[in-house]
This record gives sequence, C-alpha cells and structure tokens, in this order.
Amino acid sequence: MRTLPPSSFSGHLTDDRLRVIAERLLDIRYETIEMLNTQLDDNYVKETAAYGRQRNMLIQLSLSRKYDWLSLLHAGMDVTFAIGTIPCRFFTDDPLHPNKDGFFKKNSTDDLFATDDQIPVTWRFIVSKSHGESDSKVYFIGYNNYNDKICEWVHSQENRSLYSVDEFMPESVEIPSAQVELRDKEAEKNAADKNDGIKPNEVKK
Repeated sequence: MRTLPPSSFSGHLTDDRLRVIAERLLDIRYETIEMLNTQLDDNYVKETAAYGRQRNMLIQLSLSRKYDWLSLLHAGMDVTFAIGTIPCRFFTDDPLHPNKDGFFKKNSTDDLFATDDQIPVTWRFIVSKSHGESDSKVYFIGYNNYNDKICEWVHSQENRSLYSVDEFMPESVEIPSAQVELRDKEAEKNAADKNDGIKPNEVKK
C-alpha cells in the first residue's frame, strides 16, 4: 500500500525542505565514516562520532537562521528541531523495524496530538545504517498515536554529488600500519663492539 507524501499532511513538509535536512545528514555520515578508517576505529567509534556531528549540525543549522522555516526546539541529546511547526527528531536505525531506545518516546517539545489515527503525530528522520556506500538513504516517516506508519518519504544518495556542510571537515587520509620488528640483540651488541674499536680521529676508508 502506497503512503501519502508528508506534504499531504502539512504544507510545511515540502520535498525541498526535507531534502535540505536529509542531504546534510548523509553528507556528515559519509564523511565521518570515511575519515575514521584506522584500526582503532570500530563501529562504536564511527557511529558515536557520526551521531554527534549530525546532532551538532542540526543545532548549528537551526540557530544560524539560514532557513526561516527551521528552528530548534530542544538541544539535548534527543535534539528536536521544527520544520515550520512540525517537530522532528533523527535516528540511525532500521526504517522497517526501528528499535533504538526512545525512538517513539516523546519529550516536552516533540508532541503533536490528533484524534484521527490516520494523522501522523510523530515525525522521524531515519538514516539507514550504512558505511558511506551509494545505497545510503534517509527516510522521513510519520507515525500515528499507535506508532503505526502513516506516511513515508525517502531520499537516496544515488546520483547526487556531495557538497560541503557548514562546518569544516578535513580530507580523510590513509594512515599506514605501524612497522613492528623484533630487536636482534646479538647484532646490536656486535655493532656496538665494532664502534668501540674505532678511534675518534680515525677516518674510515
């Protein structure tokens, strides 16, 4: 069954506005995952860094007033921003079966009400879990009072070029593995003995 687009429920939720948020979420995730490519960067490090940067981006973008339709409602770890009058949050999760803690839990600013179960009251941007591949996607889904999906919008990274986000991110570089060798103590001792036999003014021919 095909769901209606978000703009069918609110004129604030236009494709252009949703695309602004979705592209920035994807850009930061892509660049962060690519940057953290050493042996010390496991999935926990990558996911934590990506989430933190995405959260900070949304806060800074909302406060910058670059878009008159975007505002910040709550700057906590469960950051909440508004597109027009619609409160939204973001998660990195499975869009088909979201299971992150607090996904459906509402804070004091993430609160809409409707008596009709065909009207979305909870709006979530969901970044599909990927490591920067071309199949990365952002879903924008509206849920009713029973947490049933009523509305869905999808933005894909395919056929689009990355652009710089508001904060500077250095280019990623490959760090070679450290060269580890066992010391040859016998060879070092022999070399030291030879050096001891050379007089200070003696020139090696």
